[in-house]
Amino acid sequence: MSRKASDNVEYTLRSLSNLMGEKRRRQADGSAGSGAAAGERSLIAADLNSAASGGELERAARRQFQQDETPGFVYVVSVFSALGGFLFGYDTGVVSGALLLLKRELNLDALWQELLVSGTVGAAALSALAGGVLNGLCGRRPCILLASGLFTAGSGVLAAARDKETLLAGRVVVGLGIGVASMTVPVYIAEVAPPHLRGRLVTINTLFITGGQFFASVVDGIFSYLAKDGWRYMLGLSAVPAVIQFLGFLFLPESPRWLIQKGQTQRARRILSQMRGNQAIDEEYDSIKNNIEEEEKEVGAAGPVICRMLTYPPTRRALIVGCGLQMFQQLSGINTVMYVFPNCFFL
Repeated sequence: MSRKASDNVEYTLRSLSNLMGEKRRRQADGSAGSGAAAGERSLIAADLNSAASGGELERAARRQFQQDETPGFVYVVSVFSALGGFLFGYDTGVVSGALLLLKRELNLDALWQELLVSGTVGAAALSALAGGVLNGLCGRRPCILLASGLFTAGSGVLAAARDKETLLAGRVVVGLGIGVASMTVPVYIAEVAPPHLRGRLVTINTLFITGGQFFASVVDGIFSYLAKDGWRYMLGLSAVPAVIQFLGFLFLPESPRWLIQKGQTQRARRILSQMRGNQAIDEEYDSIKNNIEEEEKEVGAAGPVICRMLTYPPTRRALIVGCGLQMFQQLSGINTVMYVFPNCFFL
């Protein structure tokens, strides 16, 4: 073979070798690229799976947080507090049935019957006026303990009464307990309840008031068949829930808001943590503290008590709503009486 032919063969072989090497490089690059793409896709899928699992974990954690956000201790505190409302309803309602037996056994005239009924209401009005001052000075918990003690003492005096004067004294003592409880219980429940449950828990007190009135009617019906001393059971049974409330509040805490207002911040944070469970309390603590500071500034600038009632917006709104409810209640009552007994007004 000539030299020129051998050079042509060598060139052809080198060209074919270069072409085969280029093809192999392209295949390797393609496989590497597909591997990289596959690896990237697997990483994206792993990220999506981890995100999905992370979202599920976050939702599960949120559900667990919401379950632990309001521990049952808050409901226990609210129920024990609302026993004051139950006693309010019971002691104002039970006297209607007891008077049917009292006026025969003790020969009560109309004046003494009126005194036994209105004495409780009058004493409650006076103690309610003092209840606000006592709440500010002593705290919510001591006031509820005081109300429980008054309920217990008054029930004992009524159950052991031998004459109408002792009965009146017992009714006055019970009325003092009603006034203090009516001023303290809603405030205490509102201050220990979480913001999202505050309205719901405060209404427990109203529910217990109506429940006490209903229970008083049932007790009156049960003991009305005892012609002698049946009224003692009616008036004395209110000592049972009063003792339960008193014993319960020996172990229940003070209002965190009152403690913050008095500068007992560490104790307030500890009680607030106990009330809120796993929920962070820093935001609520700061909110309570800021509200107290704002109220103190506004109330301090308002001047005397009457000026505060007229110039401090929350107090003014509450005053307007309360007076309006009383006005419409009285008007509706007068209209009902005029409709049922028209001859009494148009003789």
